[in-house]
Amino acid sequence: MILKILDILTSPWAIQPDKMQEIRNIYQTHMRGDKIDIKAINAASPAMNMYEVKDGVAIISIDSVLTKSRTFFSSLFGGTSMRDIGNQIDMAMADTEVHGIILSIDSPGGTVDGTQELVAKINSHRGNGKSIVAVGDGIMASAAYWIASAADKIYIANDTTSVGSIGVVATHVDVSEQDKQFGEKWTEITAGAYKRIASNHAPLTVEGREYIQSQVDHIYSVFVQSVAANRGKDSVEDILPAADGKIFIGQQAVEVGLVDGIQNITVTTNQLIKEKESNMTREELQMKHPDLIQSYVDEGRSAGHNEGIEVGKMQGKEEGMKAGAEAERERIMAIQKLSTAGNEKIVADAIADGISTSGQVAERIILAGKARQEAQAQAMIDGAVAPVEPVESQENADTFEAAVDRLMKEGLSRGKAIMKVATEHEDLHKDYLKRINAR
Repeated sequence: MILKILDILTSPWAIQPDKMQEIRNIYQTHMRGDKIDIKAINAASPAMNMYEVKDGVAIISIDSVLTKSRTFFSSLFGGTSMRDIGNQIDMAMADTEVHGIILSIDSPGGTVDGTQELVAKINSHRGNGKSIVAVGDGIMASAAYWIASAADKIYIANDTTSVGSIGVVATHVDVSEQDKQFGEKWTEITAGAYKRIASNHAPLTVEGREYIQSQVDHIYSVFVQSVAANRGKDSVEDILPAADGKIFIGQQAVEVGLVDGIQNITVTTNQLIKEKESNMTREELQMKHPDLIQSYVDEGRSAGHNEGIEVGKMQGKEEGMKAGAEAERERIMAIQKLSTAGNEKIVADAIADGISTSGQVAERIILAGKARQEAQAQAMIDGAVAPVEPVESQENADTFEAAVDRLMKEGLSRGKAIMKVATEHEDLHKDYLKRINAR
């Protein structure tokens, strides 16, 4: 049923003051004689708009003046029916191609009637697997903000978007003087003290004003309590500082907690798409992004191959260090076995340099012994000491030198021959050293 202009005008509104004044001006134009063809306007009213779907995100427009049902305001102001909005939300929730919903809002508000119904519908759909996000661009005030507050998140598109105007307005229009101009006198017969306490055909009485004020106050309390609950506030007191009818612009709205941030509809759409993809099963991802899945598989294989190489390197390094440590221990032990009086420094230096072998050390010890022997001989000559009678040669005696010579004849190097004799015939080695030191 189409509401009369006066009925619409005098009902409670949750709307920006300047838009309310614009509506009043339309009524005054109508009453001055420039009649509005309501039937023609209603006939020309567009059918319900359908939501747009972008990569699985349904975008539902909430524009201009909001009314419960489609009225002439829908054509005059490009307004939106809240029932149409609710129907679109129902359809988007049932649409298997839709995984998220954006309420794209550019509205100063509208009638209180219909707003709470739409808010309840949005709340009933929250938590059912599809995110509902509101994005304000331009203005998101009064009833429009009330609707947005029911969404999972609220964003504004930029730093100049207006948000807030949480409040309620009701208008009393006294048409008694106009009645006189038309030669009309209205007599209203009522039952009930408040039935026509604020009649439009008589000046507003004090009692009538108080009655309208009480209604406005009650609706305002419902409005504020609903917003506080929707925004997850612990109490109404937490929302009151932003609920005095004031408009907050851009970052101001973020700071008072009316919105969750500043990001436009494109960013929000992409955000919902990413959220959906992050929650996809492997099968869903395979169907939607086969190339992406294959790239992940290839990347995983490459990473696993490289990791295997690194693990192999580490294991090889550990085994090499272990083998090296064992070889060094054996080298040191073999060199220490060659240690005798007078050769301690040779042994210590060989151990410290980390590269000398026991054969090399044995050769150094023999050479050092020969050097000492030659030095002693030269000292005896220089000191004019009588020559010592030579010891009779025992060619067939089994001495250290003879054993070394035999091994060298067999093909061993002198160093290896010395090492072999020193380690296998300790008695010959000790006898050799004793003879050298005794000379």
